[in-house]
Amino acid sequence: MIPILFIGLYFIAVTTLQKSVQIQKNLLILVCIILTWMIGNRDLAWADTFVYVMAFNQAPTIFQIHADTIPFGYSEIGYFYLASIIKTIYNDSFFYLVVMGAISMFLLYKSLTKYCIFPLIGICDYIGRFLLNRDFTQMRSSLAILLIIFTIDFIYKKEIWKFLGVVFLAYQFHRMAIIALPVYFLYKVRFNKTTIVISLIAAFILSQVIASSISGTVDSWSEDLQYETYTQGSYVEEALGLRNPLIYFQLAVLLVFTFMEEKLKQIAPYYYLLRTGYFYSTMILIFFCNYTALSGRTSTMFATMEMFILPVIGMAFKKNVRILYYMVLGVILIYFFYSKYNGAMIEMAGSNLS
Repeated sequence: MIPILFIGLYFIAVTTLQKSVQIQKNLLILVCIILTWMIGNRDLAWADTFVYVMAFNQAPTIFQIHADTIPFGYSEIGYFYLASIIKTIYNDSFFYLVVMGAISMFLLYKSLTKYCIFPLIGICDYIGRFLLNRDFTQMRSSLAILLIIFTIDFIYKKEIWKFLGVVFLAYQFHRMAIIALPVYFLYKVRFNKTTIVISLIAAFILSQVIASSISGTVDSWSEDLQYETYTQGSYVEEALGLRNPLIYFQLAVLLVFTFMEEKLKQIAPYYYLLRTGYFYSTMILIFFCNYTALSGRTSTMFATMEMFILPVIGMAFKKNVRILYYMVLGVILIYFFYSKYNGAMIEMAGSNLS
C-alpha cells in the first residue's frame, strides 16, 4: 500500500510541473503534513524507534535537569535538551515523535522552496532515497542534515561565521555535522570536469588498494564521530563494496550534472555549490565502499543535495526527452523506495517474531 502511495505522489509531482508555484507549494505543505503524521504514528518495531521512545520516557523535564544529569539513549546534549523541552510541553511519545518529525519536515519544506526548481520532484527524491533511513530511523541525523542543507547559502555567500554557527548547532543534535566543514573550503576551489573525472577514478582505485588500512585509520581518528563501529564485524561482512548500486546512481547524476554545466549554470544559481557538495559526497561513497554503513552515513549529508539537482537536470532537455527523463527517474526512485521499505518490513517482521 505505501509503495503505491509513493507512485501516486510521483505521478502528481510530474503532472503538476506546469502548475503555478503556489499550487506546488500547497501540495508540498500537504505532503509534509502527511509525512509528519506518519513519522509520529510509526510502529515501535521500526528500527531505532523503541530506543528513541525509551530515551524520551527516561528524559527529565527542563525543570528536573541538574548539572549531573546524564543523557540516556544518545549522547548529543542538544537533542537531549530538545526532548526535555518537548516532554515539558506534553509528556507523550506520539507527540514527541510528531514534533521531531515536524521540525525536520519544516526544514525540508523551507529547503525545497528555497533551492529546488520543482519541489514536488525534490521531495519524491528525498522520500525515495532518504526518508525511511533518516526520519523513520535516525531522527537525530535527519535534523542535523536538514539544518545544514537549509543554510548552505551561507557557503554560497561565503559567510563563514554563520556557517560555523549552524554546524555547531547541528553538532549538538548529531556529531556527523562536523563532516560539513570541508565543503566550505572545497567550494573555494572551482573543480573542472577533468579534475572531477580523475578524482573519481582515483577514488575507485584507492578504495580497493588501501581498503585494508581504512579500518585502522578510521579507528584512530573517528572516536568523536563514533564511526569505528562501522568498520568492524557484520558491517564489513555485509558490505556491498563496488556492487552497491547507489555508487553508480550518484556517479551518473554527478557526471550528467557536471557535463551539462553550460546549460545548468544558467538555470541553477547554486550550480557550483551543489556540484561541489555532491562531488564531495560521491567521493566519500566510493572511497569507503567496502564499509557500506560507514560510506552511507558519511556521504549522506551532501547526497541530500540530489533533491535540488535531479529536478533541474530535466530542464536541460528538450520537452520529449524531458518526459522520458522524468519517467526513468520515477522508476529508479520507486525501486530505491521499495527496496528500503521492503527491507524495513522484513526487519520489523523479524523483530515481532523474536
